[in-house]
Amino acid sequence: MGSPPIVASGLKSQTDLEPTIGVEDCVHRYHRLFENAPLVAYSLDSQLHTIYISPYCLKIFGYSDEEIQKDHLFWDRHIHPEDQQRVNLRRERYLKEGKSFNIEYRIIHRDQTVRHIINHTIPIIHNNKINLIDGFVFDITARKHLEDQLILTERIKVLNDMSLGVAHEIRNPLTSIGGFARLLERRMAQSDPNRSHLEIILKEVSRLEATVNRVLDSFKRIRLHPVPTNINEILARVLNQLSHEFHHTGIQLTTKLSNRIPEIELDRHLIEEGLRSIIKTSLRGMQGGGELTITTTPNHRYVVIEICGLSLNPGPLDKCQLFFPFYREPSFDGGIGIPLSQQIIAQHGGNVVIKNGSDQQTSLVITLPMPRQVPNR
Repeated sequence: MGSPPIVASGLKSQTDLEPTIGVEDCVHRYHRLFENAPLVAYSLDSQLHTIYISPYCLKIFGYSDEEIQKDHLFWDRHIHPEDQQRVNLRRERYLKEGKSFNIEYRIIHRDQTVRHIINHTIPIIHNNKINLIDGFVFDITARKHLEDQLILTERIKVLNDMSLGVAHEIRNPLTSIGGFARLLERRMAQSDPNRSHLEIILKEVSRLEATVNRVLDSFKRIRLHPVPTNINEILARVLNQLSHEFHHTGIQLTTKLSNRIPEIELDRHLIEEGLRSIIKTSLRGMQGGGELTITTTPNHRYVVIEICGLSLNPGPLDKCQLFFPFYREPSFDGGIGIPLSQQIIAQHGGNVVIKNGSDQQTSLVITLPMPRQVPNR
């Protein structure tokens, strides 16, 4: 492994005045700084061959510093294909001008997951030529996921507000249409040839009324009756009830339920109904079989239930539709549905989010708040 480049400075500092701190000490401190910092520091030659890269590269890229230094095409090889042209053009332009620049793009990690990074590049020029290129790489994947989730949350809120407004606008004229149609039905003779057409109108009015009522019901606040509950027991019961569906669809189930989760205040019946609806929807999205892993883990504030291995439709619009009050999952069986399940979890102080993983797989993450701990006095 190489050593980080030494930066020379003409400025006098306190170290110049204290003989107890020598140049070697400064070099070692500088070296330790780069070795332990949660970022990648690197130096390239003018051909973009890696001279030095700090060990944190293993975390961000999945490759050791030795592997990266041996691979002369590393910096191009691991750019996400959709970002390749944009990055190359911008890098070429700025290096030609001898300017520093920041660029945000995606890379493919060794485990084939997509990571978001910011690459800050600083060309070192001597005699009007670039001798070295120093830089820093910051992993911003977590920040990007949070931004995407905030955008998704706002889109869902807008769609829900629209659906509520549309439902109210439809309800009044629909009530009038239905009232007059039913009055006409009572007055119309059984032998009237137009009666079959009227029956079609009544059937469609009833269907629309049911849809509007379902949308309006989804915005009503649910009355909770929380009691101390073991979430693992609820999950185990739901999975046992759905065991025949796992068998029928050929889905292999793996559960990893943490025994470190305390009892939390939940409405047992509603949470059970919500989890059942969410898991059944997950199964219907995997009709071709596959593996589904359900885990529970505690963190400082939440119990996290993660359903991994889903094959839901990709794209933010489809994610919004999943929580949209008009949404009906395929082969809907009359359960409470995904939007109401999400509302139940939200009223418990939790959340339901969808995150994309590798190999076109999707995970659904449910969070429920942990009980507040009373500080010891």
